[in-house]
Amino acid sequence: MDEEDTRDFQQACKQCSVINWGISDEGKFFCKSCHNVIEKTADVASEVFMQNARVNTISKGLKKRDKLDRGCEWYICEGFQYILNQQAKALVNLGTSPLIKDEILCNIWRRYLQKSRNAYTNKPIDHSDRKRMISESSSGSSGLPTDSDLSLVRGWSSFSESDPESQDNSIQLLKDTVVSDDEATSIRSGSIDGRLYLRAACRKGLLMSMPLTLAFCYLALLWLRESITLADLLRFVSERHVPYLNTFQYFPEEMKLYGPDIHIFQVQSIPSYEEIQRKMHQLAEFLDMPRFPEITEKCFLHPNILCIKYLMEANLPESMHVWTRRLVKKMGIGEVDFLTFYPLSRRAKTVKYEVQAVAVIVVALKLLFVLDDKHEWFLSNQADEINKQNSEGIKLFQFRKWYKVMRLRLGESEKEVEEQAARHMWKCEKPLFFSIKDKSVIYKRKRMIHSLKKQFVRLNSSHQTMEKGGPSSFRFNWSEGNSERPCFHGDSLEAYVKSERITTVNVHYWVNCLKICRDKYCGHLTKPEEKHFPGSYLFVLNLFSFLLGIEFSILHQEVCQLEHILFDIPETLKRKRKCK
Repeated sequence: MDEEDTRDFQQACKQCSVINWGISDEGKFFCKSCHNVIEKTADVASEVFMQNARVNTISKGLKKRDKLDRGCEWYICEGFQYILNQQAKALVNLGTSPLIKDEILCNIWRRYLQKSRNAYTNKPIDHSDRKRMISESSSGSSGLPTDSDLSLVRGWSSFSESDPESQDNSIQLLKDTVVSDDEATSIRSGSIDGRLYLRAACRKGLLMSMPLTLAFCYLALLWLRESITLADLLRFVSERHVPYLNTFQYFPEEMKLYGPDIHIFQVQSIPSYEEIQRKMHQLAEFLDMPRFPEITEKCFLHPNILCIKYLMEANLPESMHVWTRRLVKKMGIGEVDFLTFYPLSRRAKTVKYEVQAVAVIVVALKLLFVLDDKHEWFLSNQADEINKQNSEGIKLFQFRKWYKVMRLRLGESEKEVEEQAARHMWKCEKPLFFSIKDKSVIYKRKRMIHSLKKQFVRLNSSHQTMEKGGPSSFRFNWSEGNSERPCFHGDSLEAYVKSERITTVNVHYWVNCLKICRDKYCGHLTKPEEKHFPGSYLFVLNLFSFLLGIEFSILHQEVCQLEHILFDIPETLKRKRKCK
């Protein structure tokens, strides 16, 4: 676009004498070589607004520029629609079904718009209602019309979210300027309902937020039973394969952001696994979604298939899958009713599919090697002697050798993740401002930063661009014949198995905790502390927690719950007081 608009302007720059012009966001010509800004402005304004016009009727055709020349009028839900559209395209590029964009996610989003009265309803929150609520909220009232009488919604239950995503922020205004209601709204926010969105009067129902966009994506992935788990989705977000951080900088030019809009769309961190899991459950209940498609043994989310994936990634023997299948069958966690998500059920719960599969592997490791900092090393010495006597046959798995290889690999990977996080620029390239009068100052400061950065790169003359690796569902890859990183997939476990019965395969098995402290009754996840765990067991937890990108306490709690089911340990009386 810059080349077409600057094609007829052939005047050389007065600073560097180069003809290489570009157009800034405010429409002024600037030199791309030395970033010198001149007084000339673009003659033609872009008319691109939204790529997806499916919900453009929300604004009722108010695509005119305001009197202060700050873009077209738009609503917050249109910004989130644009972000969801970009995320859906990224998921399709990652290999998911194209239905996730045009059918599943689109229908879920339409249902949310209808439930939140933004569109597809006989009683929408129109512009007059929004302005009236702005005046009510400014005068101290927090009332909002209820949606108990919607003719297009059949039996949807009410739902409210108690934690707001943003806090109110005072916006500095021009004191001596007298404007109308529409202009005052535009001064406070780039969008029409940006200031109202942060008010308490608008926090009824499930408030749309940036973490909720990931909940939308995971809900669609779960409906299609795709191979991308929630842990994979969050990792793709952190690796920038799925847009989440600073996505607003790719908005159309007419969608101006400033004031409260920045606090709504700007994020400073990636949400946790449990946060997205909780929001996904809330969203499914809010939308009154029916029973999800059944998860059978042929689905990727079944624990038997997920165990194969994580056994391969953790460089464990393939023969261990026989024991994980037995554990899944004995505990009954592979049943269709247990795995299928049903939001409207009285005992509805969201299964942490990948966490549950990894917890099964941890229980299998404890059954075979105990993991108490004693028996696993004793068994490794015996395996070493057996391998020396049988040098030509299949090698027996040695826990000590596997521990050394994985500890080194884990340390290298953790260091790489820390370095990538340190190199990442959290600030977006597009300048943001909270007040109109600060716009010129911020743009000037941004140009100075780019100019200084360019000069330092020339002086250093060692500018190395980090190549962005392709997306992968595996963090670790192992291959045969690598002496530095040996592969243990073909090792045997026959010498460790003394009984076919799971409960008697190892008489030294120890149970993590006999009392599970639940969040309702206790502030802690589990009673044992990290310092009381055996070193080998703690290493296994940290290894799989790194593979999933979760806290080790979440995995430890899942292991405790599976052990209670496996050994039929009765739950003790639940405490009503919080643990100290």
